[in-house]
Parts: sequence; C-alpha cells; structure tokens
Amino acid sequence: MKKFVLFILLALQTICFAEKMQADDFRITQFDSYLNEITEAYHIPGMAFFITDSEHTLFSKTYGQCNSMNNQFFIGSMSKSYTALCIMQLVEKGLVNLDADISTYLPDYKFAQKISVLSLLNHTSGFDTHMKFTDVKITDSYGKYEYANINYDLLGKIIEAVSGINYEEYVRENVFIPLGMSNSCANALKTKGNPKLLTGNRNYFGFFITGEADYPKEKSWFHEPAGFIASTPADHAEYLRMYLNGGITKQGLRIIKKETIDSMWYENVPLSPKEEAFYGKGWNYMNLDGLKVIFHGGQVENGIAYQFILPEKDLAVCFMINANDEFGMNSLMDNAFWNSLSIIKGESPKKVNHASYILIHSALNAIYLLIFLFSLFILIKAILKKKDGTSKNKAKSIILSLLGYLVFPLFLVTFTKIFFGTPLWVVKSYVPDLYCVIIVSLIFAITGGILKGTKLIFNK
Repeated sequence: MKKFVLFILLALQTICFAEKMQADDFRITQFDSYLNEITEAYHIPGMAFFITDSEHTLFSKTYGQCNSMNNQFFIGSMSKSYTALCIMQLVEKGLVNLDADISTYLPDYKFAQKISVLSLLNHTSGFDTHMKFTDVKITDSYGKYEYANINYDLLGKIIEAVSGINYEEYVRENVFIPLGMSNSCANALKTKGNPKLLTGNRNYFGFFITGEADYPKEKSWFHEPAGFIASTPADHAEYLRMYLNGGITKQGLRIIKKETIDSMWYENVPLSPKEEAFYGKGWNYMNLDGLKVIFHGGQVENGIAYQFILPEKDLAVCFMINANDEFGMNSLMDNAFWNSLSIIKGESPKKVNHASYILIHSALNAIYLLIFLFSLFILIKAILKKKDGTSKNKAKSIILSLLGYLVFPLFLVTFTKIFFGTPLWVVKSYVPDLYCVIIVSLIFAITGGILKGTKLIFNK
C-alpha cells in the first residue's frame, strides 16, 4: 500500500496543472509506442489501459495476451470500492447504520470491544492484515488504520444479511445491471471456463508461467467482497464514469447520491501519522498541491490493477495486467505510469531501461541461489562428516550441532514474517519462486540435521 501511495505521488505530479484533456491531445502514436515498449521491456504478458472522462473513453489499448477491452480480469482489492458502494446504498435506504456494532447484523461476530460498520469500511477494526474468518480477533491496532481483507469480507456478509440475497446477486442487481456491466461477475468460481477470462501469470525466477488464480475457498483470507470481483476494462470504465457523474449512469439512473460519494472519498482516516494519504470506504485519498486524488490498487496471485480518479479534472485512469511479479514487474510499473502520464502532459517520456527487469531478477536469483547452496552445504556436510567429539563431550556436541542445524530451518520459515510482515502461506501465492527455494532448502537443512543428529546419537 505504501508503495502504491508513493507511486501516485510521483505519477500525478505530471498532470497537476494540466487542463482537461481531449482525445487529440494525447499524442497517441507516441503513447502507443511507449506502452508497447514497456510491455516488452518489463515482460508484461498482457495489459489493458484506458483513460476516461465523465462522458466517454478518451484512450484505450490492449497489449500482449490481452486482445480486447472485453477480456475479464480479477481486479483484486479494487473490488473493495464496489463493496463500499453497496454498503452506502443500504445506508441511504436506512437499512444499515454506520455507527452500529457489526453484531447488530452479524450476531456470530460479537467482540468485547465495539466494531462498527464504519470501522470495517475504514480498516480501523483492529483486525490483522492476514486474518481469516477462522481466527478473527481484535489486535492492538484497534482504532488505527490497518489494511485487512477480512474487514470487507465481513461487509459482504452484512450486505447479505440486510438485503436477504447473496453478495453476487446484490452487486449484479444494484451495480452491474444499472451500469450495463454485462461482462462483470461477483462470483469468482463462475468465471471458471469463461472464454473471456484472461488467464493470469505468476513469476518464477524471472519467467512468467500461466496459471489460474487461487480461487477463494471458505478458509481463504479474502473473497469477492475484498478482492475477487471479475470485470473488464470496458465495464470498469462505466463504473468509474458513474463516479465522475456524481453517481448517475449514462442512462440517467442514480446509483448513489453525490453527497454519499463525497463521504466515501473525503471522510477518512490517515494511513499513518507520517503520511498525507487517507483511507475511507473503499478508496484512498490524498490532496496533492491542491489536487484531489482518489485511488486504489488491487492484486490477486496472478494479476494486478490500478485506478485513480481526478474529480476536479473529470478524469479517471485504469490499467489491468494479467500477471503478478511482486519484486520485478510490479515495481517497474510505477515508473511506467509516471512516463505514461508525462506523455499525456505532452512531454517526452524517460528512456525505458530494458535491463531493469533482468537486473532485478538476476539479483533475486543470486540471493535464491545462495540460500539453496547454503542448505545444500548443510546436507552434504552432514553426509560426509565423520564422528566427532569424545564420549565426554558427546552431549555438548549433540546440543551444539542440533542448535546449528535448527537455526537455519527456523530462519527459513520465519524470516518473511519477521522482516516483511508476510506469512509463508502468502509468499506461496504471491512470490512462488521464493517459496520453492524456501521449501527445497528447508528439506535439505532438516535432512542434514536429522543425519547429523543420528550420527551424534549413535556415535557413527
């Protein structure tokens, strides 16, 4: 999230003083050339990009494996704004009270401290980032911002409890159908086998491998309300235009009141005391040199997406990519978006560094190799090492050796949580190559420890 906030700060500097753009201002040839270049340089499998105002799409293009603006993508946490919109519709109808304890609507979720509907919307409930339904509890972050998917999954349950229909049906009837979003779906499993769904890619050691996302299950850490809505660039453009039109569709139907949208965007909580960015009701907000910026990113295991709205400029921008590469492509796309917006402003983009992607993954692969080689060394040493230590020092040797062989495996299974706050089961889905290295190295290290311990115990 912090990376995305920095990306927005940088990207939007290019258009702070730009006038409202028209299609003929885009220097489309240069724009298209640049996007083609980054698709190649950053090894992007497939991408869709669009810029829209309140009336129509000003520029759109697909690249690589994506060949249509009607290709479906999982939009990740951009789904949260849909869930927040649905909750606020129910608030307008008097069916949900933002200040009410969630147990009012979900009797099975009653806690010692009050958890309001608003605290779920603003991520101030005290629930942990990676918490699941099976282990939901309040932590010491209660009352402070901590991004947690479970907040929005619980909001999805509230929508179902209050409306009397499931989340998928509610979103379809109250958002998709009024907006004409015929290719969007709020049930991830129903997208399986849909030829319009663009299969995503995960990165292994610098190479993208096509494969399905981890479709949400009962014990998953997020579901459709938090991050698994499927939509198309064409459909999502309609959704963003609705916001630019103050909650009204192109047919003149009102989805939500303008004042409700304002409350979603501007009544929020700070991400941290040191950041001038805020979160409220499914959207991030910042004021950049007097320019109001509304934004949110999203990712699933095999895809990423970004969107932002400039209400005062009557503009919304979005791109969807059918790949996820946490340390490589994802970070490079920050620079790509900066340069894309420079082109929109009429400036020449900075030269694309075609070596960046290779350098990043070469460095990562070198680290992975060191971890693997060290674990292999442990195993080989245990196999070749002859007995050591006299019987007098046998107990001491056993203890010291086992401690040595236990420390490295323990480090392998805990370092992602300790240093990055990410448990290993999340690494498995989002950084699969690192997970493979950890598991193989763990097997080698543990096997080495067992062999060493056996030799010491039986004095072989």
